[in-house]
Amino acid sequence: MILTSIKEAAARYPQNIAIQMKIGGHYEHHTYEELLVRIASTASDLAALGIAPGDRVILLAENRPEWIVAYLSVVSLGAVIVPLDAQITVKEAELLIVNSGAKAAFVSLATRKMIPRDSTVKVIFFDPDEGLFFPELLLAHPETKLPVTPSGDAPAALLYTSGTTGDPKGVMLSHGNLASNAASLTELDILGPSDNMLCLLPLHHTYPALACMLLPLGTGTTITILNSLKGPDITSCMQETGVSIMLGVPQLFSGLRRAIFDEIDKRPSPLRATIKALLILNGFLRKTVNINLGKSIFSKVHKQFGTALRVFVSGGARLDPDIYTDMFNLGFTVIEGYGLTETSPVCTFNPLTKPKAGSIGIPIPGVEIKIVNPDKNGQGEIAVRGPNVMLGYYHKPQETAEVLQEEWFYTGDLGYCDQDGYFFVTGRSKEIIVLPNGKNIFPEELEKYYMQAPAIKELCLLHTRRGLEAAVVPDFDYLRKMRLANSRDVINFALADLARNLPPYKRINGFKIISESLPVTRLGKLKRKLVANLYLESEERTEKQPTAPDLSLLTTPVAQKFLACLAPFSAQKEIAPDDNLEIDLGLDSLARVELIVSLEKSFGISLPDTFGSELFTVRDAVLRLDALLSSGQVISAGQVRMSWGDILRREPDEEMQAKLAFSAGLTAMAFRYLLKGLLKLTFFAYNRLSVHGLENLPDNGPFVLAPNHLSLIDGPVIVAALPWRVASRTFSLGTTDYFGGSFMSGIAKLIQVIPVDMEARLQGALQLSAQVLQKGNILCVFPEGGRSRDGKIKEFKKGVGIIARELNIPLVPVAIKGAYEAFAIGYNFPRPAKITVTIGKPFLPGNLDYEGIAKKLQQEVAKLL
Repeated sequence: MILTSIKEAAARYPQNIAIQMKIGGHYEHHTYEELLVRIASTASDLAALGIAPGDRVILLAENRPEWIVAYLSVVSLGAVIVPLDAQITVKEAELLIVNSGAKAAFVSLATRKMIPRDSTVKVIFFDPDEGLFFPELLLAHPETKLPVTPSGDAPAALLYTSGTTGDPKGVMLSHGNLASNAASLTELDILGPSDNMLCLLPLHHTYPALACMLLPLGTGTTITILNSLKGPDITSCMQETGVSIMLGVPQLFSGLRRAIFDEIDKRPSPLRATIKALLILNGFLRKTVNINLGKSIFSKVHKQFGTALRVFVSGGARLDPDIYTDMFNLGFTVIEGYGLTETSPVCTFNPLTKPKAGSIGIPIPGVEIKIVNPDKNGQGEIAVRGPNVMLGYYHKPQETAEVLQEEWFYTGDLGYCDQDGYFFVTGRSKEIIVLPNGKNIFPEELEKYYMQAPAIKELCLLHTRRGLEAAVVPDFDYLRKMRLANSRDVINFALADLARNLPPYKRINGFKIISESLPVTRLGKLKRKLVANLYLESEERTEKQPTAPDLSLLTTPVAQKFLACLAPFSAQKEIAPDDNLEIDLGLDSLARVELIVSLEKSFGISLPDTFGSELFTVRDAVLRLDALLSSGQVISAGQVRMSWGDILRREPDEEMQAKLAFSAGLTAMAFRYLLKGLLKLTFFAYNRLSVHGLENLPDNGPFVLAPNHLSLIDGPVIVAALPWRVASRTFSLGTTDYFGGSFMSGIAKLIQVIPVDMEARLQGALQLSAQVLQKGNILCVFPEGGRSRDGKIKEFKKGVGIIARELNIPLVPVAIKGAYEAFAIGYNFPRPAKITVTIGKPFLPGNLDYEGIAKKLQQEVAKLL
């Protein structure tokens, strides 16, 4: 029954190319006429080997023309095809061979090892090896007539959806299931004999097997196979063969879109703004009057995909509406469908002439869909009925009965139908996180929201005993570009910023940095159980097996000296080249400063202040040091680690010192006095500023003022609160985000703000701070390192403890209340909330260590609050 439409297509288009693939630098073609002969011959071979209707035959290989021939020959014989993932493990393969009771298996050279040598399964090789060689079998039983077509109720395919457990679940699809699904999609008139479909996805999944094999072969379409997901390989193939339809998963389209928009972002600002305006314009024209100027306006982008491309088809997972919109505005047509293995697989498809962003479309012909037990918002479980619904789960009657009820298949997906009849998927019922307060979290929706942060590449939400947490993979390319070495702090602030706009139950309570990609299926869906295991085990370091080049990298004199300098900063004994200095080895920004100074002494060289922010891995450090030493400088003997006292006593470089102005003329002093008066008047009048504890301020400097940090107005509030005798000698640290550039740095010098890049030039910032205090002045620092995202006090960093202890400087705790309510992150204009400043009693660091000083200071500020 599956072969009926293919035979009809072959009769109409015998010389059309059915399948093509690039092998050895050129494309090998197989016409429809040749394809039928190969299918018939292979079916005859299998029959001669004793394969009878109903027997199971495994297909375990990468995509190739032989894969398609083997699949179709098995089902034409009435046997049951069992496609397995070519990347499956040996253990998984053994389990599925036993569970399926397979009699034969098609394998490639790469997958031969998956079949045990002592197995009774007949192994047929696509590549030369001992045993049955596929091309020789074709010659052994030449045949031109296909076997008698099996009935529609006969099983055709056994597809495993969970081969990684000890109890695999096999989906049984009949000839009628697959044939009906192909026929329904044919009615949509998406492709025809003049089309060329690019097959990128692994055919063992039902989605590409139906959409990239059964459907196109039933319409006379050409299938072009490409076993690469690399952008240049895809575009080259599309240009060379004239691909008109490309099937993909959201992950693939996300990558294509990112590559396009990364190029746009490299353009000068005026051109970038023009391009974005044109994108909006083209999107508007396409929606309102169905005019697509994208191919002309963005011709360079379109030419990359060849001149014949008509449509992108997305499936396998939900497509982000933003990806759809951006591709649509560029002039591409992107169509999204929906289905499951149990539904053969397609259930819905967006109309080619009227797709809707974010929707999975409308039911395909012959298929019914309903929302079961909808809530007040119309959301409930999606159920499907039609000739495409599976026979059941292999040898699992109980599991079958749970999902198949009165001909309806209950998908486990949640969704709703809008007023136009378009369906939307909102998540999996099994993946919903139910919080103790009864609130429901839809992970995919919330994950997308948090992944707006550019420093986050991947994110998976988890529900732990501590509440809602996240496994986060940083975007190291972005961090390296922005010279942000402390990914944890960057991501923490980003998550907190985004959480401000969410109700409390949707806020992430904790996260762990994962340095490698999260586990996903071949179609890009998160394997949440594996992510949860990875999350729990993330604190246990997985030993990396270095390659020979890695080993040689760590044995060079430069590497050995670097490792000697690194050793005091990390408890990790076995260090690999790709260990991340922060995530794997635990170096924070302060430890990086110590490491850099140690390297300077050990190597006898002077390193740039930005050196620490340029390093992410051990490999980065070794290669960068190699480059700096290539000028021929001699590597000095020994490894020296400087103390923080030594670091703070060193003079900052001239560029850093230029940021300070210890002496000021009458004009500058008058400006500061007037500014202070204006700030005092403003805050007292608008925010009813009240100040307590002024008597606790030391009569003379130096000392450190250490307030909590709630808002951008905290610095001005402190200036307004202090008496002139103290304010006139107070210097503050400010970020270059606000005080960068020649104009703003000039303003900063005038108002005694020291603009520093705390990430790239932390060492210089600490040395400038020490210089301010050593000259008898007062330093105002915010020990939290950044503004509070929720109005609560955060952990104080140990940097303030280093300065206080090494210089033996008094610390004055200061508590600010009301500034968050007055001007929290996200406010466009300050509000008239009451602000209170309370100054506590100073204390000396004594015998406390750096962390102890920071902790005590935090406690003192908390008491004042």
